[in-house]
Amino acid sequence: MKVVLASVKPEWWEKILSGEKGLEIRKSAPQSKDGRAFRWPLTVLVYVSGTGAVQGQFTCPGWIKTNLLEMLVERSGVKLEDLRTYAKGGSLYGWLVENPQKYDTPSPLAEFGLTAPPMSWRYVEIPDAAAEV
Repeated sequence: MKVVLASVKPEWWEKILSGEKGLEIRKSAPQSKDGRAFRWPLTVLVYVSGTGAVQGQFTCPGWIKTNLLEMLVERSGVKLEDLRTYAKGGSLYGWLVENPQKYDTPSPLAEFGLTAPPMSWRYVEIPDAAAEV
């Protein structure tokens, strides 16, 4: 099953877990490039920067893209001036965050076939739990 692995700073992960952060801000978002439909909602695995491991996950039912950065401030918890700096005059994506879960036991990146975390995010394949039953 294709999922997304995203690098998230520790302070943002804590805000996601607490429910304070309902949008994860990125310059791009998962999209089908070959015309095949995606399976939404997507599972987003969260690599917490500096920990060396995937610490949890959340469900992403979709995203919004906008250059009206003021719309993103409240749900993302990111200051408007920081959004403007990050966007560099362009649009940003707000990934919708639902059902965040912190793992009891973090998973090393090697479990996903990786030796280094993604700079922002990337696709990874994980076994489909339904296919294992």
